[in-house]
Amino acid sequence: MSQNQISFLLGFLVLSVVGCQSPSSQESTEADSVQTETDIPEEIYDPDPTDTIPGNLYGVNSSAKETAELVRKTVQTLFKDDLEKDIIDEYSRKFIFFEYDLNEDGNKEIMVGFTGPYFCGSGGCTQMILGREGNVITQFTVSDYPVVIDNTKSNGWKDLFILSGGKYRIVKFDGKTYPSNPSMQPELKLLPGDGLPRALDFVNEPYPWFKF
Repeated sequence: MSQNQISFLLGFLVLSVVGCQSPSSQESTEADSVQTETDIPEEIYDPDPTDTIPGNLYGVNSSAKETAELVRKTVQTLFKDDLEKDIIDEYSRKFIFFEYDLNEDGNKEIMVGFTGPYFCGSGGCTQMILGREGNVITQFTVSDYPVVIDNTKSNGWKDLFILSGGKYRIVKFDGKTYPSNPSMQPELKLLPGDGLPRALDFVNEPYPWFKF
């Protein structure tokens, strides 16, 4: 084979390789210019919108921006003095929530969970149940996660099984509120059934943590 023929073949191969790579390079450039899910701010990012547990559709019950803003305003008002004094550390300025109609009146209550040293101790953390206007129905102490919602009712509201000190406690509505200290309530002797809704179950569900 002559030198000219070898040069021609080499040139043809180079053009072929470049031609094959060009569309891929163009697609890569176009893909880089499109916003991905991870570009969304973490506090409103739903990592798995199809993920469900009994009674819970993740994106609906625990990440609605309007509900998060209502909770944020309520918490900022409740802890206004300590926030202004910078007593609440940065790690403790986070919350999760779960919306559920506890009294079956057509309006979902908001179950709120906190973390960090300001809200948590050896027995558990602070939790709240808020009404649709942001009013505090109950503020729990020494409560752990998750909160299991039972099918039985007391005074028209669902009974709750709340972990406190490593044990599930039966927490019942008294007509106005739930008892604020679950550790003082009767112990549930059996583990709650898997078919019951579990609120604030961030260990097993990808809950977003919101900041206040």
